[in-house]
This record gives sequence, C-alpha cells and structure tokens, in this order.
Amino acid sequence: MASAAKVGSHILVHRQLQDLIEVLQTKHDKLRQELKAKEGWVNKEQFEAVQRELQFERDEHMKTKAKLSSESEKLQFALGEIGVLSKQLEREKSAFENALCMMKGKAQRESQQANQLKDKCSEVVAQCELQEDILNVKDLRINDLKKRLTKQKQAHRAQMEDLEIQQQQDAYISRILEESGQGRRRAGKSRTGKEGFSQIAVDEL
Repeated sequence: MASAAKVGSHILVHRQLQDLIEVLQTKHDKLRQELKAKEGWVNKEQFEAVQRELQFERDEHMKTKAKLSSESEKLQFALGEIGVLSKQLEREKSAFENALCMMKGKAQRESQQANQLKDKCSEVVAQCELQEDILNVKDLRINDLKKRLTKQKQAHRAQMEDLEIQQQQDAYISRILEESGQGRRRAGKSRTGKEGFSQIAVDEL
C-alpha cells in the first residue's frame, strides 16, 4: 500500500513537471516570435529584460529538468521495487496456492479416512448387536435347560424317594411275612407235642 501511494505521487509530480516544461516552452516560443516581429527596431531595456527573462526561464528549465531526472530515478527505483514485490507476491501466492491445495488434499484424505472409520465402527456395532442377540438367545436356551434340568432333578429325587419308600415298604412286608411264617411253624410244633403226650397216656391206661 505504501509503495503504491509512493508511485502515485511520483507519477503526479512527473506529469506536473511535464506540464510546466510545456508552458515554459510555449513562453519561449512566444518570446522568440515577438523578437522576430520586432527585428526592425529593438529597445535595449526590453531586450535586456527579455534576455533576463529568457535566462530565468532557462535556469528554471534546468532546475525542472534536474528535478525531473531525480524524480525519474525515484520513479524507476519505485518501479523496480514494485517489480520485486510483484515477483515476491507471485511466489507467495504460488506457495499459498500449493499449501492450500495440499491442505485440501489432506482434508479430503482425512475425511475419507473418517468415513471409512465410521463405516467400520458401524459394521463393528452391527456385529456386536448380532453377537449380543445370539448371546441373549443362548442365555434363554441355557435358562430353559437349567429349568428343565432342575425339573428332571426334582423328578429324579421324587422317584428315588418313591423307590426308597417302596423298598422300605417291601422290606417291612417281607419282615411281617417272615415273622408271621415263623409263628405258624412254632404253633404247629406245639400241637404235635401235645398229641404225643395224649397218645402215651392213652396207651399206658
């Protein structure tokens, strides 16, 4: 911004100097024409005044020319600086565009990676949900088998208790029958002994 303002002021001064030179040149040409028109007679005072004015104009012209040369050098220097800054700006612009392109590419790659990770996460979540459903089904089956096993154990325990009761009953009945059979045998032996004694008594009589 400062360099541009500086160049603008130099251009303005350059144009003003050119306008001043044209004005001086016009006055110079006018004076020469007036001198040519008065060749027949010349007033010494007027001539000296014209000479002084011409010399003044020449001096001013030389000053203006020197100033114009100085301003031209400044203008050339400023234009050189503008050229350097323009090249530097082009390099920075190119570097910025390259960096921006690289950042866009990196952002695009990271976005693709993020989408891939998102898809993988979704797939893993779906697999976890499926495995969880499978585990729930297996848990239900295991609970059902546990209940059935519990019922079978209870039924087996009841059967064993019934079998034990049956065995106890059978043993009790067998013992009763055995005891009853032994009593009958004892009773039969007692009757046989009495009949023998009676027969002996009868014979003896």
